[in-house]
Amino acid sequence: MQAELSALAASADADLAVAVRGSDGAWMQYGSPDAARARRFEIGSVSKALTGSLFGVLIASGDVDPDAPVDEIHGERLPWRDTAPTLRDLATHRSGLPNTPRALFLREMATALGFSRRDPWRGVTAGAYREHLHAAARRARSRGRFGYSSMGVGLLGDALAAATGLPFEELVRTRLLDPLGMTRTGLDRPVTCADVVARPTSPRGAALPYLKDEMPAAGMYASTIGDLQRLADALIDTAPAGVAEGLRAATTVHHHLDEKAQLGLCWFLTGSGSTREISHSGGTWGSQAQFSVQPATGKAVVALTATHRRIDTFAARYLASDAR
Repeated sequence: MQAELSALAASADADLAVAVRGSDGAWMQYGSPDAARARRFEIGSVSKALTGSLFGVLIASGDVDPDAPVDEIHGERLPWRDTAPTLRDLATHRSGLPNTPRALFLREMATALGFSRRDPWRGVTAGAYREHLHAAARRARSRGRFGYSSMGVGLLGDALAAATGLPFEELVRTRLLDPLGMTRTGLDRPVTCADVVARPTSPRGAALPYLKDEMPAAGMYASTIGDLQRLADALIDTAPAGVAEGLRAATTVHHHLDEKAQLGLCWFLTGSGSTREISHSGGTWGSQAQFSVQPATGKAVVALTATHRRIDTFAARYLASDAR
């Protein structure tokens, strides 16, 4: 495994942090450079797993009804082509909304592929985003089918905030992150101090913008391998009383994708028995994240990098290996 980690680190000149948990519950951390083990990284769509976990916590506490139409909870009637999706539809990517606003797709692709160093969301105000959301709702047609959607999870986050009367960031912190001890996970991007976030880097080595959009619930969080280890431990072992039932609700099957994969509340669920896996991957313009746990074996992988690397294949090989 050490050889694989070294090869992974050498695949690009940007920070990398990895933590693997054995079946005995012990963690091993690796950093390239070593200081990267304490760095904060953008986690991209692993943010969705946090939002899904929060959703589970709010369901368990009775704060929200997962089958309520989103417009009823959010307090804003969107011009849906069909009926308004439920909160559960949003959390299982069955809203019919696209992954990103149509007008920003090419901008995002250019930055993600390293052809542009500009922020794809430049000039997009909250009001402009609402216009994009209304336009997407007019075209949305899901008919119960899966269609991966950051816009859908972004709307879910907005609805959960509206249901509780708390700003989304405060809601996640007080109901999920603080109880789990995830004190270095947040939406902030400080430019100095110990909590500075590793700068996303293109495959060509160019510094790219931090992700800052109008869908924070879907991809804007930054975290550390230490914080994500705490989440993995909570999913495998015993979670704090305030979140335990919610995590179980979030990682229960809510939609079947096919014979091999299902969806929890934003979480991807694969395998069964000893190979059952709870996971989510993520990426921003120049960062990647992988979070995978096997509750039955007690094994887990957390990998964070400031550029694009194939960290998902490393995680899969470790979980499938005989390593203890």
